[in-house]
Amino acid sequence: MSKVYKYRANQITSNREKDSILLSKNIIFASPIKFLNDPFEGSVMLPKADRHEHWVTPIMQDIGNIGIYSLSKPTEKDFPNNELLWAHYANSHKGFCIEYDLNKLIDNYSKEYDIRNVINVQYQDERPEVTEVDDTFTVQKKVFGTKSLAWKYENEIRLVFNTAGKKTIISEAVTGIYFGLKISLEDRRDIIQRTQGRNIDYYQIERIDNSYNLKSTKLIFDFSHKVINVECRPTVDNYMILYTSPNKDINTMQEFVNLFRRTLTKPSNITIIDDIRANDVLQNYKPRKDMT
Repeated sequence: MSKVYKYRANQITSNREKDSILLSKNIIFASPIKFLNDPFEGSVMLPKADRHEHWVTPIMQDIGNIGIYSLSKPTEKDFPNNELLWAHYANSHKGFCIEYDLNKLIDNYSKEYDIRNVINVQYQDERPEVTEVDDTFTVQKKVFGTKSLAWKYENEIRLVFNTAGKKTIISEAVTGIYFGLKISLEDRRDIIQRTQGRNIDYYQIERIDNSYNLKSTKLIFDFSHKVINVECRPTVDNYMILYTSPNKDINTMQEFVNLFRRTLTKPSNITIIDDIRANDVLQNYKPRKDMT
């Protein structure tokens, strides 16, 4: 299985639905070339002589018709944890990233005859030159599949369609969803609810302590814990909880606290630890008095 990734801001754009809605409906959007964010998109050097007009003009007309669905190919180093892609395409980590099985995406469209090509984008210093000896695929690769070196970090692969617009995919093509570091609990819940039961793995992006690196942790939806101390007072109870689940991101912890509070009958303070040795430290801790 060849995996590719699509980073989504989960926002509503012109004439389109929210990304989570499209995901739940098994829809992708192949963008017209004019909607793409590279100002040099489709910029190639074409012959200017009048004798070339009969084949140059159709190429230029064709550029306005096609639809492009851009994806990022994985590398060992940083996918799907690429900081720039999260910042540029996933609303600064407030969005999510979709993991696809590329083969299933391609097989799906080979039956509909709408997909034209799958192109691995090449990055170079100079614009490519289209010549009259180029075959059709070479022309398309130069026009739709060549970008400047500034975009190399995207490691892009493109599905090029004959027409732009919404395309229906098979649900099995989506194999995983990665939630951004700053995604809201409400958005994460909504996406999981819309896609559950589809054999999709869910992951949470987290920071790695003492580094500039990110990691992705698989969500297992396990809130294993043990109440190790309860101090009951007239107006409020104090709980000390040993939390043993491997998922400790902010949203998961908030989810756990919300679920735990539903079992309580009075206002309570909740202290959560993940190492039993912290219990003795906290129980015996006494704040220092001012030395003045």
